[in-house]
Formats: sequence, C-alpha cells, structure tokens
Amino acid sequence: MFRISQLARTTASRGARSYSGLFSNEAYEASKETARTSVETWRKISLFVAVPSVVIFSYVATKEELDHIHHLEHDPPKFVAYPYLRIRRRKLPYGDGDHTPFSNPLVNPDPEE
Repeated sequence: MFRISQLARTTASRGARSYSGLFSNEAYEASKETARTSVETWRKISLFVAVPSVVIFSYVATKEELDHIHHLEHDPPKFVAYPYLRIRRRKLPYGDGDHTPFSNPLVNPDPEE
C-alpha cells in the first residue's frame, strides 16, 4: 500500500506522462548509455556487414544471370513436341493468341522456328 501511494505521489509530481518514476536518475542515464551503445553497435553491423554482403551477393547473382543469358543466346533450348503441350481449344485473349504474357522467346522455344 505504501509503495502504491509513493508511486502515485511521484507520478503526480512529475506529470501524468512520467514513465521513469521507478528509476533513479543514475539508472536512467545508464539505460540511455546502454541504448546509445546498442544503437551504435547495430549501426556498425548494418554498415560494415549487411551493406557489403548485399553488394557482394548482388554482384555474384548478376554475373551468374548474365552468364546464363549468354549461354541461352548461343545454345537455345530445342522444342520437343510432347502431345500434352500447346493444347489450344481457343486463342488466348492477349497478344497473338498463342503466347502467354510470360512467354520469353529466349527460354520458351517456338515450334515454328
């Protein structure tokens, strides 16, 4: 009971929005310093680990993709006429009516070619 009344008095004297009524000034400053060092640590991790990792992996992925595209340009896949492929009961409602919007001539061979 005494603790609740003491807390109510402390809160009332500091204003209704005082959330640090249970902390001493030294503890509050120590928690601010801990938060400051934590923020600085994560800022350094972000700048010196995360950003270079994204740059390195982006370079590797782009290089691999460009090599793959270069390979497809020089050795395109051959069309194999399986009976269950290209069944068209009616024309598709877009484009020339035979290709989907996701059709890529580099990787989806055409039987006409």
